[in-house]
Amino acid sequence: MKPVALLAGAALGLLSAEPVRRLGGRRGVIGAGAGLVTAAVIYPAARRDRGPSGALAVEAGVVLATTALAAVAAGGSPATGRRLLALGWATHAIFDYAQGPSADSRLPAWYPDLCAGYDVAFAARIAG
Repeated sequence: MKPVALLAGAALGLLSAEPVRRLGGRRGVIGAGAGLVTAAVIYPAARRDRGPSGALAVEAGVVLATTALAAVAAGGSPATGRRLLALGWATHAIFDYAQGPSADSRLPAWYPDLCAGYDVAFAARIAG
């Protein structure tokens, strides 16, 4: 674990969540959902080898599940949507640690820590 990357990610997550909170209502939920889907797409998009693999299948499943979560969140009440997306963002932090750096990724080794810090801080900020 790289504490500097984790803390930098947390700071970025807090800063990024503020405009989403200011949007409020359904627009804020849609913004948070779009960000979460984008975060989910980064790992498979950064793969060097895009051929069929177990890791790519897992990542594709995460993208699909994240997209479904964002759609459900956007269709419900804003308060429920924010809570669902906060859970999604927090869960993505776990995915970051499980995924970790790999030789097949174009992402730098510190990226999962940065992303995990971002995810947890963003989740905490939009949940409340």
